[in-house]
Formats: sequence, structure tokens, C-alpha cells
Amino acid sequence: MIEAVLAITTLMLVCCWRAACGSSVAEYAMAKSQHQQACMAGKGPVPEDAVLRRHFITQVCSEIEAGLSPRPTDSVLLRHHEALLTTKLEQRLAELGPLRAC
Repeated sequence: MIEAVLAITTLMLVCCWRAACGSSVAEYAMAKSQHQQACMAGKGPVPEDAVLRRHFITQVCSEIEAGLSPRPTDSVLLRHHEALLTTKLEQRLAELGPLRAC
């Protein structure tokens, strides 16, 4: 009896997981196409105003840092953590398109 319950629960979890992955892939594809259309029109998602741009980059940096492990206290590990954060930020900004001068 317990095996049947576990099998049904596992099957439901797999179905939910597949549905969630399918919707996230579709949402990603739609967001990417909207981004490409905005870039083609000359309107990138990065604000042109210096203050808004700084806040935008800070927000992106915070989102990236939220996905990483906690900030280490050791100086060497902290330096590596900051290098990883900088690299991921550069990659994300490169995906968003070129930054225009104010």
C-alpha cells in the first residue's frame, strides 16, 4: 500500500516539475524575444540616465548575489567571491546589450 502511495506521489511530482520547467522555458523564450525586439528598436532595457543606470546595475548585482552562496569572511575567499560576482554581472550586462553613454 505504501509503495502505491509513494509511486503516485512521485508521478505527481514529476508531472508538476515538467509543467513548471515547460512554462519557465516558454517564459524565458518570450522574454528573450521581447528583449531582442527592444534592442532592434534602439530601446535597451538599461536606462540612459546615469542615476537610473546606477540603480539598475545595483539591482542586477543584488539579484546575482542573491543566487550565490553567502559572502565569505575570509579575505581570499571574499576576493574570489567578488571576482565571480563581477564576472556574472559582466555576463548579464552583455546579454542585455551595449550600454550607451549618458
